[in-house]
Amino acid sequence: MMKVLGISFGRKNGNSDILVKEALFGAKSAKPDAIIEFVNTINMNIGRCRGCGACSTALEKGKDNVCIFQDDFQALEDKIREADAIILGAPVYALQPVGQLKDFIDRFSCRHDYSAITYVLDKRRNGELPGNADDFPMERLKKRTVSYISIGGAITDDWTSMGTATLHIFGFPPMMKVMGNYNANCMGTTGNPYLDDKLIENMHEMGKRTVLGLEDDSVEFFRPEGKPEEVCPVCHQRLLMVNPGSTTVTCPICGIHGQLSIVNDGIQVEFTKEEQERARGTFKGLREHTLEIQGFGAICGPKIMANKEKLDKLMNERIKNFDSTINA
Repeated sequence: MMKVLGISFGRKNGNSDILVKEALFGAKSAKPDAIIEFVNTINMNIGRCRGCGACSTALEKGKDNVCIFQDDFQALEDKIREADAIILGAPVYALQPVGQLKDFIDRFSCRHDYSAITYVLDKRRNGELPGNADDFPMERLKKRTVSYISIGGAITDDWTSMGTATLHIFGFPPMMKVMGNYNANCMGTTGNPYLDDKLIENMHEMGKRTVLGLEDDSVEFFRPEGKPEEVCPVCHQRLLMVNPGSTTVTCPICGIHGQLSIVNDGIQVEFTKEEQERARGTFKGLREHTLEIQGFGAICGPKIMANKEKLDKLMNERIKNFDSTINA
C-alpha cells in the first residue's frame, strides 16, 4: 500500500502546513487507499552536519552509514524511508528556505546518495571492501516521487528566487522523481491560502500527480498556469550561471551546461540530451561526482605528505594557537 508523507518546515498551522496538507488531500483523492502522514518539523531538534565523515567511513568499513549524532534527524529520516511519495514545503524568509531544512538535507543526502552507496556495495561484492552488500537497507534508495512548495510573502518571486531551487537538493541524491515545483511567493497579499481558490486547486493537482507519477511515467510534471516558464528542462527552474565572454551557461541546480542565444529579442537556452542525462538527479550525474570524490585522495595525499613538516608547523602556530599568535 502506498505511503504518502507531507513535511512542513513552517509554523504550526501556518501557510506551509496549509499548502502541504491540501496537496495531501489531492494525493488522497487520486489514491484513496494510500496511507497519509503529515509531519511539522518546527519543534524538532535537527542539528547541522559536522563534516566528521563517520557515515562515509562506516560504509567503507562494511557497516551501515548511520549518522553518529543522535537527535530528531533519525525520526524524520525514518518516516522518509517508509514513504513512497513526498510533499515537501518550507517558508522562505531570506531568498532560501529556512535553515532547518538545509541542516536536515546536509545529513540526509550523504546517507541516501544512490551512486556513492552502490559504488561501495559493488566493491563489497567484488571483495575490494569488507561487508555484505545484501545487508545494506536498500529501501533508502527505493523509487520515490516528490513535489516541492516554497512559501514567501513578496508580491513577485524576486525575494523567493532560491526557494524551490534549494528544495531540489533534498531529492537528487536518492534520485527522487520530481513531479512539481510551486513557488507560493505572494502570501503577504493573499493573506491566507484559503482565500485563493486557484492556489488550493493547484495544490490538489500537484498532490495528485505526485502519487500518480510513482507508477505511471506518462504523468507530466506539474506546471501551474500563470507561473513563468522554466529554463532548465530537468529541474524546471529559471536560474542560470553565466560565463562571461561565452554563450555557455550552467543550471546551478542540475550542473548541466547549455547554450544561450537571443531569439526575437528574447533569451533561449538549449540543453542537449546528453547534458540532461548527466544532471545531478540522474545516476550518471551522481556517479560523475562519486568518481571525482574518490579521486581526491590520490591527488591530495602526496601533496600533504610532501609538505607535512610545513603544514604541521603552520597548523600549530597559526590555526591551533591562533589567539596567542595573532595577539603576540
